[in-house]
Amino acid sequence: MIKICKRKITQSEAELLIREIKLTPNIIGYSLTEWMDAEHIIVAENEDGKMLGVCLNYDFHEHWSKIAALFVFEEFRGKGIGKLLFYEAYKDAEIRHKNVYTISANRMVIKMMEDLNFLLFHSLLDLPTIVSQYRFNFYWHSLGWVVNFYRIKEIIRKSIVYTEHINFVYGIHLFKV
Repeated sequence: MIKICKRKITQSEAELLIREIKLTPNIIGYSLTEWMDAEHIIVAENEDGKMLGVCLNYDFHEHWSKIAALFVFEEFRGKGIGKLLFYEAYKDAEIRHKNVYTISANRMVIKMMEDLNFLLFHSLLDLPTIVSQYRFNFYWHSLGWVVNFYRIKEIIRKSIVYTEHINFVYGIHLFKV
């Protein structure tokens, strides 16, 4: 049985996630401090409380929450856990009256975005007009995200290790404008 809950993660769980995400080409990841400080983490566990996967979410504006990292451990993939996590993160944002923003190169996540009627686009320069009043917030958030020393190292390392070009898709879902 799989249990989905919203909770903080332990330091050992965060360290494990960081190690595993480093082996995954399409996720840049987050630092130990970021994982430990996160308030909105959706966790999939088995009946023994073992973590099967997580979805890290955070608010970057009073009206916006970002589904930032969706990760399922390799041995548990293909069982619908990622979908459970993503949908629960989406519902959590809705309950908290936040619009949702996410980025992914994973075709399964992109399909979930389509199924939930996200507006999809391929660059922040193509941000849909309906959210143009938030353009500065998206740009500021993205700049802050990328100038993090941990992510700069990971972007460089992954661009060397994984040479295949990755096409990311951006998605937003509006609960309120």
